[in-house]
Amino acid sequence: MLEFIRKYKDFSLITLGNFLFQCGFTSFFLLPLLINDFGGDAADIGYVMGIFGVASVGTALISGFLIDRYGQRIFMLLGSLLMFLSSILHLFIVDIGLGIYILRLLQGVAFGLFFTSAATAVSYTVPREIRHSCLTTFGITTIACFAIGPFFGEILIEELGYHAFFIYASSYQVIAFLLCFFSKETNRGESTGPIFQGFFTILFSERFRVLFLMNLMIAVSLGALVHFFHVHLERHGFHIGTFFVIFAVVAVLIRLSSGKVSDVIERRKIALPALFLLVLSMPLAFFVSSYSQLVLFSLVFSIGYGFAYPTINTMVIDRARAGERGTAVGIFNMSYGTGINSSAIVLGLIVRDYGFFSMYLSTALFLVAGCVIFAYKYYITAIMGEQPALE
Repeated sequence: MLEFIRKYKDFSLITLGNFLFQCGFTSFFLLPLLINDFGGDAADIGYVMGIFGVASVGTALISGFLIDRYGQRIFMLLGSLLMFLSSILHLFIVDIGLGIYILRLLQGVAFGLFFTSAATAVSYTVPREIRHSCLTTFGITTIACFAIGPFFGEILIEELGYHAFFIYASSYQVIAFLLCFFSKETNRGESTGPIFQGFFTILFSERFRVLFLMNLMIAVSLGALVHFFHVHLERHGFHIGTFFVIFAVVAVLIRLSSGKVSDVIERRKIALPALFLLVLSMPLAFFVSSYSQLVLFSLVFSIGYGFAYPTINTMVIDRARAGERGTAVGIFNMSYGTGINSSAIVLGLIVRDYGFFSMYLSTALFLVAGCVIFAYKYYITAIMGEQPALE
């Protein structure tokens, strides 16, 4: 382990920085609790949480291109600094007004800058033969944070109130900034084409478009839980922090035990079964009424998510050419941000008007459609004699 850290110092610094950044970011998954205390309903939760996704999408339109042209380090630093400022300023929020929407927009910009640049940087710091296992390790930091940020954040809210919570969530960004500050700029291809031409060329490319859609669908499944599952759990006397810890532990164990699987087994053969597990998990979420059921649901969802997300991520990286990796990662993160955040608006309206069961059923049907599209692209076309592996 120490030898790996010394050999891949920049990967280690950026990965740890990402973990701390994500701890602060995921702490704000508790924001619906504040909205409830302000008298908001499910639709208000959807609007406030969803506005973050709007900013993430807008940032992704330009951040990937800028990263390919100017490097990753500067945008990791800008992202962590902006996330700190937009987090600590929540201390002055007193209602569901314009202020909270502005801060969520700024957090979306900060997340888009930091995560796109960090995910791109780590892909350059390790050779291809260990890329998937290293990206899996990097991905673990985006899951392990669920067991830290929201869990301890909920305890702080209950014991000391929201002001202590906002200071706690913001402190992670300071350390993330320092770690990334000591990393070096990674190698990159120079992007010289028009900014939006490169963006839309990659977005609609045959090589990527299905993968971006799958990533969006994976994010929608997590978003359905992150934004609204806490209301269901509270009805049965459970804390949302309990779910986050179970999800994080199970997902991390899955990734630790299977990090090298996708470097050996064809990636499409891992992704499709994982997507089906996500479909299965959605109706299970509605029927959770005991700790044993919560554990069963968390196992099914976490196994599916733990395999699906990093595999789709690596498939995108594998297909990115020199000089376009930052843009490809930016769009990948844009699709994820759109799924987990912007979908909150639609899902919140479904919960308000039709209830939780309709929301989970709609999400499951959405995922089924994704499975069909993925199967056609990466299985049926192969039977028809086409070669989709690197398209």
